[in-house]
Amino acid sequence: MNKIIRWVGVGATAALAACSLPLDLGLPDAALPSDVSDVKAIIGSKATGGTPFTKALFQEYQDYTKSQITTEVEWVDASDTARKGLRAGAGEVVVPDELGSRAIPPARIPELTAARGRLMGYFNGGATERVPSASAKAQVAFDCWLEQEAEGIANGPCRTAFLAHEPMLKKTAPVTAVAQESRRQFTITFALGSAQLTAPSMQILKDVAAARAQLGAPVVWVAGFTDTLGSADANARLSRQRADAVTAELVKLGINPGMISEDALGESKLAVATKDGVAEAKNRRVEISLSGAAWSHGGYGGYAYGDRGRGGYGYGGWGHGFAIFFNSGSSRLSAQDVERLKQVVAAQKNMSAKAVRVIGFTDLTGSATTNARLARERAQAVAAEINKLGGTATAVDARPGESWGARNDGRARRVEILFDY
Repeated sequence: MNKIIRWVGVGATAALAACSLPLDLGLPDAALPSDVSDVKAIIGSKATGGTPFTKALFQEYQDYTKSQITTEVEWVDASDTARKGLRAGAGEVVVPDELGSRAIPPARIPELTAARGRLMGYFNGGATERVPSASAKAQVAFDCWLEQEAEGIANGPCRTAFLAHEPMLKKTAPVTAVAQESRRQFTITFALGSAQLTAPSMQILKDVAAARAQLGAPVVWVAGFTDTLGSADANARLSRQRADAVTAELVKLGINPGMISEDALGESKLAVATKDGVAEAKNRRVEISLSGAAWSHGGYGGYAYGDRGRGGYGYGGWGHGFAIFFNSGSSRLSAQDVERLKQVVAAQKNMSAKAVRVIGFTDLTGSATTNARLARERAQAVAAEINKLGGTATAVDARPGESWGARNDGRARRVEILFDY
């Protein structure tokens, strides 16, 4: 049967859409371990019952199993992960791995013990009900962290993923409507001429991710600004760099990139009114707003076509789906986009996809004729880069004119990459 894989996040790998398929890695049966029944079972199955948390946990363990057998080639660990995932898929509450299950270097035990203690504290305090998806990601990231430490990888990416998700699990005190509204608005400031995030800025972005998870915000608006020092063109570029830096960090913290609408407004809409050529610190900023018409309806999938992709944090992917996004009116790929496409090509080869489709989109600004041309130019640019990098883009499609919010919604200006099997 045909299967679609949606690419997930910066530095992504693919995660299989759930459907009944036998395990097929292009290896002869003789090359496989004697017992891979649990691995085969989880790859081709869906959760059959349980709570939102156990279903999310099944999905994370399923994705981690796939990563272990395709990128790490660790069949013993994959079988163990698969068994935990199958139990979660049947509705069982599977606890995070105990430290005694692996040979952890003594020097690393105190930190890991403390981390597991905090994780169990969050779970006992209701985190699995409040934020089931973030709880599942944190648990599998912790299990992955143990595995990496046992393999001699200290302070690896799974530790980073666990610590990134931890703030989302913390229980916050009830807030009034006014206080809750204030928690939807955040501002990051920058040094003169810089788009570099500082340590205080990184903490604010962790607060953004935690607030978005708790409030269920369907849209995250990111807008970059500058002061009036320098030319308008240079400031427009700088504001885009600042917005890009914030967006990239929010994605790392687990926010679905499809939920993020990004704008670069240069020296327009100054926070502090000044004359031209004035360096004003309060104007060098990125504003982040948690908003959206469907606020009370909870988590918004963020995709117009197909179901959401799935992936793990730190062990082979980024959460909820991926596309290449473009500036208004542009079909130009950035250096960051090219790096992402390199990873797409590498995983295309690893996953033996039979076909790769790219679909271009636009927002609702511009005429129908212009949007049709621009959507196809974006898809063709991505397809050409994939082919240039040694991959194969077998189909190019265009679906112009889309809006999930304002007419110039940044999420609509994208190219989606789909794998067929």
